[in-house]
Formats: sequence, structure tokens, C-alpha cells
Amino acid sequence: MRLQRLASVKPARKQFNADARRTSQGAGELLLNHGGLGYIARRGVDFGTSLAVQTLEGLSRLAVQQPLELLSLLPDVVPEVGLALWNLTWLSCGPTRVRLKTVRMGESGGGEEWPAATAAVEALWRDNPGEVGDFHDAMAQNMQMLCFSGMCACEAVPAPRGAGVAAVFPVNTLTLRYRRDNAGLLTLWQQQTANANGLGLYSAGFGGFFAPMPMERFFVSRLAALPDEPYGRAPFGAALTPVLECLAFMRDLLLAWHRVGTPKWDVGFDFEMWATLARDVVGLSDPVEIQQYVQARYDDAVKFYSDLNPDDVFFHDIKSKVNAVGSGSDWGQIEPIWKILRQRLIQSLKQLPTLMGIVEGDTETWSRVQWDIFSSGLQAMSSRAASPLVRASELHLRLLGMPCRVEAEFIPAPTVGRLTEAQALALEIANQARIRDEGWQSQESAAMAVTGTAPVSGPPARPVPVAEAGGNR
Repeated sequence: MRLQRLASVKPARKQFNADARRTSQGAGELLLNHGGLGYIARRGVDFGTSLAVQTLEGLSRLAVQQPLELLSLLPDVVPEVGLALWNLTWLSCGPTRVRLKTVRMGESGGGEEWPAATAAVEALWRDNPGEVGDFHDAMAQNMQMLCFSGMCACEAVPAPRGAGVAAVFPVNTLTLRYRRDNAGLLTLWQQQTANANGLGLYSAGFGGFFAPMPMERFFVSRLAALPDEPYGRAPFGAALTPVLECLAFMRDLLLAWHRVGTPKWDVGFDFEMWATLARDVVGLSDPVEIQQYVQARYDDAVKFYSDLNPDDVFFHDIKSKVNAVGSGSDWGQIEPIWKILRQRLIQSLKQLPTLMGIVEGDTETWSRVQWDIFSSGLQAMSSRAASPLVRASELHLRLLGMPCRVEAEFIPAPTVGRLTEAQALALEIANQARIRDEGWQSQESAAMAVTGTAPVSGPPARPVPVAEAGGNR
């Protein structure tokens, strides 16, 4: 991050340094006065979180102290959380799922795409800094922030006069705090690691320097939450408790399996026989010497069995017994318990069981209802993730003197029942056309009912019945 300031050679061509004018700061990035080698937080120790996730006790403490910070780390800790995030990201943020288009409003109120404005928006995202990426990369980052915090944001950095916006930076919303100004408006402040006064002062943990964000070019979107809760509700928030339960269960299960479930050897040592040998064969009479002799033989036997390789053969006296032991039929019913815990985790992540690799019996109708609910929620989250980026693109066009609206055009995720849907649409079209032909509605009403838009032309000419054309032939 911000490595260009450390370069010993100047770039070949003069570039506008959008990063230098950025107000928000990358999470975990350190600044030594006006320059310095920062680091990506997820590759290093960020407020101690890298150390905390090494144990279940550390996860539990982090869940109490910084629950949303823990959520952002879980995809690399819990496979189910990582898979859920993967599903949401690539079902909604790929190039085949969403595109930006510009709409220039006409005098009649309608709008049409403006090719020059669309090209300007494409150039903005094509030349966006590599640390962010293009529009789809930025939208994927916003989508993940919605999952972890219920809120996403971006900062548009202005270019020199007449050049629009130089860059758009998505912001880690876990570093943002709302504050109400004297006029009663909510403004956002970011908890930054570095002190902006240039003295090189730093603080970690819950401290830090708070810097106000430029709200005229700082755009925010959030998911639905309770009243007076401007930060939004994190969809993955409910996963914290099931995650801790699943991790605790798996830790206990692995420990129990290691201690009991794996095959072990039960070796019986005949103390009485060795004491008799000490008296009758070795000739010892002192009870202390006899006890020491038996203890020495016992220690030799323990060392012998401890040093055995998997393919070694047991040699022991005829009275000692060697048995293989394990859990046998006494092992608990693990699978039903784990199934319940994992099902709770999938539900907390708001994922369809099939998408998470859990295939259960279900009716086709109920499966379609589940997919409709999931795809509707996915569409809502996609629109929220794209909203700050759309507004930043509109700001870019306004600064270029091209006032028009920017829209995100979404392509819904495909369904498995396309044939059924096509058949239903054909019947709907036929019904609406029949109602129109009977004179019960207009062509415009029929078009709105089927497509949601006005018709592009009038109804086709009705064929004249034979009786009206000249009688029967």
C-alpha cells in the first residue's frame, strides 16, 4: 500500500497521485509521517486478531470484544463461512451479472443510454488503482463488507479541475463511526491508525485517530436494520454463536477420538510373577530390593512398548496380556449432533443447503420457493453493494460536464426451471393478448402487465373473419 512514495526513481510519465489525496485510510495501513512501508492487515498482525484466532478461547474473546472484526476473519477459519461468501460474491458480482450504463433523460421524461458517458465511466474504472481493481472488483469488496458489517462505502477522489474523478476507493466500514454535527446531520469519521498531524503517533486496539470523511464525495449504503441504527445489520452476524459451537464440538470430538477412538494397546503387567522371580530366581530377600527390581522390569516393559513400530511383533511373558482397545460400540451418536450444529450454521449464513453441499430430500415446489427467496435477497444485496459505486460514477460524469443518471443493470442468477418459466410466460402473453383482443384492455396495459414497460408499437391487425368478409363459401 502506498509503495510509490518510497520509490527511488520517478515514474516515466507524470501521473496524478489519487492516493495522496485520499482522506480515508486502508485498514491496518501504517503511515510514517508522509510516507512509509505499510502492510496489508490480513497478512500481518492486525490489532492482535492474528494471534487471537489461533485458539478457540481467543476466538471467544474476540467474539465478545470485536464481533464484526472476527466475522471478517472467519472465511479463512471456517470453511462454511468461506463457501457462503464465495456463493454470494460470484453469484452477484461477476462481469456476467452486473454492468454500469448511463441514461440521459429526454424532454418527455424517458431516457436512453449515452455512449460517450458510458465510455467515460468505463475509462474511470479501467484506470482505477490496481489495489482496488475495476468496477466488479470494487463491487465484490462492497458485497463482502455488507456480509460482515451490513454497510459498505467508497470514497471518490477528485482529479484536477475538468478531469472528473481520479479514483474510487472502497472503505472498510468497520473503521467508520457516525457522529451528528451541529446542524443535526450524520457525518462519518474513520478510525485511522496513523495520526494525521505528522508527528508519527500511533495507537492500536480500540484507540486511534478519528478523521472526518468528506461527505460530498463519500458514499454509503447499508442493509435494513432497526430504527436509529445507521450501520445496518450484518447478514453473517448470527453465525458467530454457531461457529463457536461447531469449533468447540469438533475440538472435543478430535480430542476424544485421539484419546479413546483410535486403536490402543492394553498391556497387563504381572507384578506378582515378577516378585516371585525376584525371590526364587534372582535370590533377593530384602522387600525394598524386590520392589526396585519389579519396578525396573515394569519400566523396561513400558519403554519396550513405547518404542514399538507399527509392524513390530509383541514378545512378552506368558502371563501378561496384550489387548487392542477402542471405543467399540460405546461411541456416541456423533453424526446426528454434528448435523444439527452444521444445519444451524448454514441457516445463520442464510444459505441454501444445496449450495453448501448438503443435499436433502425436498419437493420441486419448495425448492423453487427457496431459490426465489435466496435470489431476491441476493438481488437486494447486489443493489446495495453497487449503490456507492454508482453514485461515485455519477459524480465523475457531473464533474466532466455530462449530467446524466448511472444505473447498475443486473442479470438475475439463472434458475433450474427455465422451461417451466418460459411456458408460464407464454401462457401469460396469450392471456393478456386475448384480453386485449376482446377489447377489455389496451395494448399499453397488456405490455405493462407482461414486460413492465410501454409497448414499442400498436397491436397487430386482427384477421377479418370469413363471415364478415363476404359470407360463407
